Amino acid sequence: MKNNILIPEYNNSGVFIRKTRSFVCRKGRITMSQLNAIQKYWRLIGIDFQLIPLDFSSIFNSSGSVVLEIGFGSGRSLVQSAINCPNKNFLGIEVYKSGIGSCLNLAYLSKIKNLKIIYHDATEVINTMIVNNTLSQVQILFPDPWNKKRHNKRRILQNNFLTILSKKLIVNGILHIVTDSKEYAIYIINMIKNINNYKNLSKTNDFVQSPSNYVITDFEKKAYLRGDRVFHLMFQIKKNYLS
Repeated sequence: MKNNILIPEYNNSGVFIRKTRSFVCRKGRITMSQLNAIQKYWRLIGIDFQLIPLDFSSIFNSSGSVVLEIGFGSGRSLVQSAINCPNKNFLGIEVYKSGIGSCLNLAYLSKIKNLKIIYHDATEVINTMIVNNTLSQVQILFPDPWNKKRHNKRRILQNNFLTILSKKLIVNGILHIVTDSKEYAIYIINMIKNINNYKNLSKTNDFVQSPSNYVITDFEKKAYLRGDRVFHLMFQIKKNYLS
């Protein structure tokens, strides 16, 4: 597994260019079990970042539809979704090794064949490795809201990123976002209103009910225990993107 989660960029003087990211690059705590899982199972389930597009039918050995989850945390809900929907293929992206290790453990023990994961920055993966009109669904569950106004620029869900996602989804493909921040939810809705190819599936043009096949995340369970409200946003692609 490659350890660099970002493509390094330098200016003409050879100085590293620091870009605004939606996550903090930190080592964090990782257990021996998680490290062992990376060593043992990465070659079976993991995909190294590359500068060429993925061929989904080849990596999954299947022509099934592909669901992408960005920032899957421990991977528990992602693995369970793959178990529940064996006819679909699941691709997860995460930037923290602890989550990678946990997900690999769960996936291997569950003996699932329809899940692959990537350890890299999601923006770079989507720009470089995902072909247009190939994803049936994109899930972004509890992205960091970066609540302080001066930090809003770090939010992953910006106009440019949402526009790129709309190109990667097939016609009638779904973008499903879940957050416990009402301010962030409204911010996302207002942002997507300005992107023509999305249709809000809410009858009131705001939030939807949790889908029947949705697997609740550990983070969401904690939110409910705190008494927090959780907001589900769901948008559908109107037409295919023409390259």
